[in-house]
Amino acid sequence: MTINPGELSPDDWQRICAALRYLGRDLHHRSFAVTQQRRELLWQEMDQCLALAERLEAGFPAEQDHALE
Repeated sequence: MTINPGELSPDDWQRICAALRYLGRDLHHRSFAVTQQRRELLWQEMDQCLALAERLEAGFPAEQDHALE
């Protein structure tokens, strides 16, 4: 399934950003129950999720609903 970014509403983009932030927080919480090596990998993934959320949000600066965060 391919979605054209233009087909997504500002609310859709906000949901995607919120989901990426949630995933990043979840990875952070999970990282405390694993080895140091695995923790570093989880933190890298967490950083990438949060950075992508920021990039997406910056590219679609529609009205923001902080209740989704």
